Amino acid sequence: MNLFKSNKIETDCEPVAKQLRSRRRAKNLKIKEVAKKLNINEKYLIALEEGKYNQLPRGVYEKNFLREYALFLGLSCDQIAKDYETETSISEPKKPKELFSKQVIKGRHLLIMPKILKNIIIFFIIAACFIYLVYRVNKIISPPLLIIDQPSINLITQETSLVVSGQTEAEANLTINGENVLSDKDGNFSKSINLKNGINKIIITASKKYGRNNTIYREILVKSN
Repeated sequence: MNLFKSNKIETDCEPVAKQLRSRRRAKNLKIKEVAKKLNINEKYLIALEEGKYNQLPRGVYEKNFLREYALFLGLSCDQIAKDYETETSISEPKKPKELFSKQVIKGRHLLIMPKILKNIIIFFIIAACFIYLVYRVNKIISPPLLIIDQPSINLITQETSLVVSGQTEAEANLTINGENVLSDKDGNFSKSINLKNGINKIIITASKKYGRNNTIYREILVKSN
């Protein structure tokens, strides 16, 4: 009974690991010495010499380490690269190629996130400043508050005088029938005016320096006995 035997797939070229190891030994160099000169971690050089390519960082670093090591040893970089591609395509035919290692990508994501948060915070600060500016401008140009407590609308009386009272904004300028009236710190005001027989028209106006006027009219009918 014949048994199937698994044989290693042989290539026409000498394994990359053997080429690197043989050339280094021929130059009588130590791995630590080479790692220090190339500024490459010693474990990656060992992985290259032992053919343990899965221990190398993926992406451009993997090929750069191989290229720099081959160049340092005086080997043909192009030939070494071709041999390496041949070996890795046989051992890992479906291995996806990555431009950068996952570690580098994750690192970049971590760097990008603070920038996004910073932009969001700046956006909300600008939006808040804009809303506050609109509020302040509207408060400046809008007419001031004006509330009349008395007299009531279309009042009929026999009195020859009455008190006009109400409330406005503290910084507003108040006039009653063209005469300036002072208000207290809360905007409350009160003024006694004389009336004549018949219809009396009262004009109460509150104004601000840059805003529109707010005017309220009252008509008082005085009937004599």
